[in-house]
Order: sequence, then structure tokens, then C-alpha cells
Amino acid sequence: SQMVGYSMSVDTVITNCKIARHDGILNAGLAIEQGKVVAIAKDAELPSADTIIDGKGNTIIPGLIDAHVHLEYPPGVDPESNIKKETRACAAAGCTTIIHLLAPADNILDKANEFVSFYEKHGVVDLGLSARIYTRDNIKQIRGLYNFGIINVKLLLPYKGGEAVWKGRVGGIDDGIIYLTFREVGRLAKEGCKAFVRVHCENAEIFFKLKEEFLAEGIEPASWNEARPRVCEAEAMRKCLYLAEVTECPIYVVHMTNKEGLDLIKNARSKGVNVVTETCVQYLTLNTDNVDPVLSKVNPPIREPEDNIALWQALNDGTIDVVATDHAPVPKGLKKNLWDATPGIPGAEMFLPLMLSEGVNKGKISLEKLVDVCCYRPAKQFGLTPRKGTLSIGSDADLVLIDLNKEAVVPQRPVYSNTDYSMIAGRKIKGWPILTMLRGHIIAQDGNVVEETAEGKYIAGR
Repeated sequence: SQMVGYSMSVDTVITNCKIARHDGILNAGLAIEQGKVVAIAKDAELPSADTIIDGKGNTIIPGLIDAHVHLEYPPGVDPESNIKKETRACAAAGCTTIIHLLAPADNILDKANEFVSFYEKHGVVDLGLSARIYTRDNIKQIRGLYNFGIINVKLLLPYKGGEAVWKGRVGGIDDGIIYLTFREVGRLAKEGCKAFVRVHCENAEIFFKLKEEFLAEGIEPASWNEARPRVCEAEAMRKCLYLAEVTECPIYVVHMTNKEGLDLIKNARSKGVNVVTETCVQYLTLNTDNVDPVLSKVNPPIREPEDNIALWQALNDGTIDVVATDHAPVPKGLKKNLWDATPGIPGAEMFLPLMLSEGVNKGKISLEKLVDVCCYRPAKQFGLTPRKGTLSIGSDADLVLIDLNKEAVVPQRPVYSNTDYSMIAGRKIKGWPILTMLRGHIIAQDGNVVEETAEGKYIAGR
């Protein structure tokens, strides 16, 4: 047992439980003092405490780190409302730290400082950040961002032309910006910095021409996957992996959806490319057969059942490192028809329940693997370990008590999120979070947020 000698009592102990970490399952409880884990031991060896929580035979896991969240979305949304609601959605569902992608800015550091002070007034879970790169001037800021604790930047390949995100300022990025960003981050990496580039891989040019064809023929695609097929994603991935290889730049492929991508990743790794791969819970559990084509519109698209199978296997064999949500709280009102619907779907409130129900309880992954890909690896990748992502002596007491046997039906709409629909409303789920703690404070219990003060803090990546 890991134990720090305590003659006095601690703030909290949790007993009658197991602790699941990425490296194994312990038959033990834990003690918390001043927001940190101070002891992991058999119940009889735990110190006395002001508060004793009976785990009732359930399992504690580290709080989830959602590596992919959009709070300043959809365009025109009130960020205060989103921060309040979406972070409560995260807390209720067992996620205690999110990595948010900052909106575009000429001066990214000013934007980051402004966002952090705003976030800490309203957010109930902890925050890490990522920044978008659009211009050569943005690239010059990467080193300063790194020193601020934003150790990763993001390249959004497909948002250009008619789909440009930063309209009126920048029409999107081209291959030159991709190359120069990789070159700069490659230089930082060679100096021993933990810097990396996140890439949203889709070839927009192919999509634009296919869209023109559909419109000219007056045909409505059966799914977004048909309009924006897997070749768009695979082609862009291939390009990014090659450019990362020649610049020696560590890259992180976000929301990888398709089985073709797995071969590209393995091939790149065999050539020494430092590539981390993320998929999202929707790409593991949703497919063109089980979703509404308009409500489920997201970039890259929901793919086919065979991709679901391949992605679960890739989690087990280590080809995919991280599972996140790409949570984008788009309301139903912005999803009228396939072409005009705002892309993005909600994922926060069902992230852990789906991973427990579809993954662990159906035998597709072990509980340790869930902790590895949803807690430990994202924490490690974004420079948050040993504080986050594991339950060890000295780590933050961010944890979730889960009941693997609890069964309930997904509500028609999320409880906390600004979005007003669920992709899986009515589905029966087995395995739910029943208590969430952030730095030793209970922030949610039985799906309800109980901590109403904004405890969320910005955590710099290191």
C-alpha cells in the first residue's frame, strides 16, 4: 500500500471500493487532504477523516480528461452560457478537465489570458487550452504560447473557401502554413519541448467538387459520409504524416474516424514519425445505420459499422491513443437540412456512460484501457501529469465513482448542455458515473451538479 504517515485525520476518505488506474485495479480506498490524494490503502489502514464516503463496492477511476471540446461554438454563441452549461454537463458525466480550442485571434496570448479569466469565473471543471494557427504571424507566437502552458497548436485543414471559419480575416490555411507550423514546432521539439501540432485532416477541395456534383444532379446524399467521404480524411492524413516526418514534428491526429487511417498511422510510426491518434466516442458507437443523418452532421462524418469495429480493435492494439468527444453544443434549430446544418454534435454528457456501456460492459475494452485512453494518456499528452489522469500519491483528487451495473435510459435531451437533442435518446445504457470529485470537492452526484460555485482552474501544460 502507498501511505503517508498521518497522526491526524484527513479531509476525506473513500472506503469499500476498488481503484482502477491505467496500470491496474487496486482493492483499496483512498484518503484526500487539501485536494490531493495522500494515501491509497486497504480500508483498515486508511487514516481517520472528517468525511467518510462509502463506495458501496463500486469502482473509482480518475476524472476523465476530455481532450477535445469547443466552448466558443457554434458561431455567435454567448460564451458565458456555454462555459456554465457545458462544464456542468462534463461534471455530471465524470469529466474533470477539458482541453478547449480557443477561437481564432491575431494575438493568441491576449485571447488566452482573456478566456482564462472569464472561464475561471464560470467553469466548474479544470481547463487546458489549445490554439488555432492561421497566419505566419500566429506561427511566430507559438513559443510564447508554449511558455504560457499551451503546448499544442491546431491546424484546421478543411475550413477554407465557402467553409472558412474566420470569415473576413483569413480564408483558411494552405499547405504552406501547415509546413511552416510543423517546421516551427519541430524546432521546439528538438530543443526538448513537449510541443506538438493537432491536425484536423480533411481535404476540402475534394468535398467542394463532390458537393457541386450532388447539387448539379439535384440529389440529396443519404448521409454526410456520402458527401464528404473517407478519401478526404485519408488523403489529408497522408499529407500531414509526410510533412511531420520531414520536419520531425510531433503530431496528434484529432477525431480519426476510419479504418484506412489505421494503416497510415502504423506506417508512419514504422518510419519514426511521432504521431498520437485520437478518436471520439461517436466514431466508436455511431454509424450511418443508427443515426439521424442531419442531426449527426459533424466533420469528419460519422462512418460505417465496419469502422466502429476497426476503431475498438485499434484502441486495444495501441494504434489509437486517446478517446475524446469533440463536444460541440449545436442546437437542433441549426440543423434544418443536410447542406445547411451547422456541423458538430454534443458528446459531453454521454462520454463516460457510452464508454462503460458499449466498451467495458460489452467486453470491447478493459476498464484499465478506458482509464488509459480517456484519462491517463490525454493528461500525459497535454502536459497535465502527474496532477491529472491518474490516482497516485500527490495527484489531484479528481475522481469518479462508477457503478458498472447501473442501468438507465438516455434522456430525450441533455440535462445541462445548451444543445437540445441527444444522438442516442432512448438508448439503454449500463454503467454510469454516480459521483464526481474535483480536487477533493464533490461537484456532481447521481447525474446532478451539486457544486454551484465555479471551482474550475486553468492548468498550464508542462
